[in-house]
Amino acid sequence: MERKWKIYFTVVGLVALLMVGYETNVWAHLTDSSKKTDVVRVENSENDSVNLTQELKVEEQEEEVLDGEFTVINKNKNMNSKEVVKNKKQERSGIKPSRIKIPSIDVDASIEPVGVLDNGEMGVPDDPDKAGWFEPGTQPGSRGNSVIAGHVDSRTGPAVFYDLTKMKKGDEIVVTDQEGTEEIYIVENLKSYPQTDSPIAKIFGKTDEKRLNLITCTGEFIRDQGGHQDRLVVYSKLKEPEVTIDPPTNVEVNGTFVTWHAVRKDYVAGYRVYRSSDGENFKKVASISAHERKTYSEAKASQYTYYVTTVDLEGRESEPSAKAAPDG
Repeated sequence: MERKWKIYFTVVGLVALLMVGYETNVWAHLTDSSKKTDVVRVENSENDSVNLTQELKVEEQEEEVLDGEFTVINKNKNMNSKEVVKNKKQERSGIKPSRIKIPSIDVDASIEPVGVLDNGEMGVPDDPDKAGWFEPGTQPGSRGNSVIAGHVDSRTGPAVFYDLTKMKKGDEIVVTDQEGTEEIYIVENLKSYPQTDSPIAKIFGKTDEKRLNLITCTGEFIRDQGGHQDRLVVYSKLKEPEVTIDPPTNVEVNGTFVTWHAVRKDYVAGYRVYRSSDGENFKKVASISAHERKTYSEAKASQYTYYVTTVDLEGRESEPSAKAAPDG
């Protein structure tokens, strides 16, 4: 009889625990932020962004807590800010992502395009197992900051980006469109920010690189604040095939002129001219477009040693040409 009562109270206790967990978002508490990870916590992102005059409108209704913590990247910032690059004409057409895979943490999820809500917050998929791509911004594969966000958990358990803190530098992120075209990104670093101080400009702003930033919530779940205390950002850069860029040939110094032969390839955007007074330490002195004459003029050219590099349309630079000096 005594044993039956023990079993009874054990079952009742477990049920009570689950109910309390449901009410307090137990999955958030089970997310152990104390485990060793590659995440670097940034207390102050002042150097990465500028304060805005508008404040985010944060939903206080309890049933909307999870949506709020997903859409609010920074409670003191607004997605309608000029810091957020939107509807930018793409220099190279990227892809409209429909799926994201992260092999290192077993993520394989569909992606929905999301935008900016009327209240200035980032939109959110209804399904916590789906990720949201910030469609007004940059397409994956294009130059700029592409942004994909996802829930860390829901009231019923882990969500799409639950294990994002486990990612490491060098991990791959694979984004695919409906036609199966892939863009692969390599993780560079992970940083967490207080929910009131995330660097909007760094995450969503302008960059000359091809980047993908993943966003989710992390840290302790603080109920009276309506969500997790931090925002986690995984910064990654597009993995591009290695390209051999030919350096210019026949670089010569004659009088006041430095000349060279063009690299006759479609990828050439232009050339950079470097000079040195000691033959060892070089400084860039000119940029010459591909359509211009392959000549650089300088009154004291006879006093320097030069080399020239080729620059392709993606901004990548070749190895230096052979050095050239007035004496050959």
